[in-house]
Amino acid sequence: MRKVTLAAIQAGDLGINKRFDCLSSDFTPDTQAILKEHVIPRLDMHENLISQCKDADLVLTIEDICGIAYFLLADKPLFDELVIASAQITEERLSKLAKSMKTYIAACYFTSIDGINYNVTSIFGRNGEIVGQYKKTHIPPNEMWHLADGDLLNVIELDFGTVGVLICYDIMFPEAASVLAANGAEVILHPTAGYGWYDAIGEATLKTRANDNSVYILTAKNYVHNGAGKSSLIDPWGHVLVDAGFYKDAIISKTIDLDIPKTQPEWFFQTQMSGIAEIRKRYPKERRPELYSKLTEPAERLAVPNKDERAVLREKIKQGKCHW
Repeated sequence: MRKVTLAAIQAGDLGINKRFDCLSSDFTPDTQAILKEHVIPRLDMHENLISQCKDADLVLTIEDICGIAYFLLADKPLFDELVIASAQITEERLSKLAKSMKTYIAACYFTSIDGINYNVTSIFGRNGEIVGQYKKTHIPPNEMWHLADGDLLNVIELDFGTVGVLICYDIMFPEAASVLAANGAEVILHPTAGYGWYDAIGEATLKTRANDNSVYILTAKNYVHNGAGKSSLIDPWGHVLVDAGFYKDAIISKTIDLDIPKTQPEWFFQTQMSGIAEIRKRYPKERRPELYSKLTEPAERLAVPNKDERAVLREKIKQGKCHW
């Protein structure tokens, strides 16, 4: 039996001070002020929520815990400074917290790697060291302004099992979850600021990804009253085991047994015919990879908006003609 307690937070939104609103005439591009008055309060909030998950083996945060996405409309030099500084503070603080709690903390934030900005989830081990990191592979158009996409759907071995990560928009691509499962992921961690193309389909998307791939999906989402998405844990059958509802600054926690297989009964027709009751073992033998080559053909990528196009978009957002 591999019993593990998984937890996720559902943090509230602290809003944005007009001084730090890139589209406001009051905007103050002061890195130190933004760190002190915008980033640190968010880290304080998340650290407080994480510290309440004392019995968890792993705690998952929401996407972009530092609130740096607010500055995607800022000039790149300022954005770069904020990414580097906020990541350093985040890693120092969460490293200490993971070590003191002796738990894994999977945190999502922006960081710079070899001079390139990424949206990442880092897993801090029970000893405080980063034991694995995933770079978001499917980034929406707004993040393309200042972020690059990752190029690896990697899994991470922890002391209780194997996890994969899909950040926010990644979950919209079924192939990504399938690759993680094929690589051995038993749990997919999903930090997000939303999911689904619209409210009702979001939870259905998560249920489908979990059921199709026979994995648990642990989601951590920011609080939005009566809006799309809730922090939750979904089992390999697509059942929601626990969710945070529409509660602000909430925590979910659930103990599961990763050794309980997803099986159909011995008397079931498909079990009898195949001789394999466990769906995760049978499903790969039923796939037809030779028919799926169309999915792996090179595709035209979305172009990153140039300087002039960004200026036009900023004006449209200011005028309310385009919603950021």
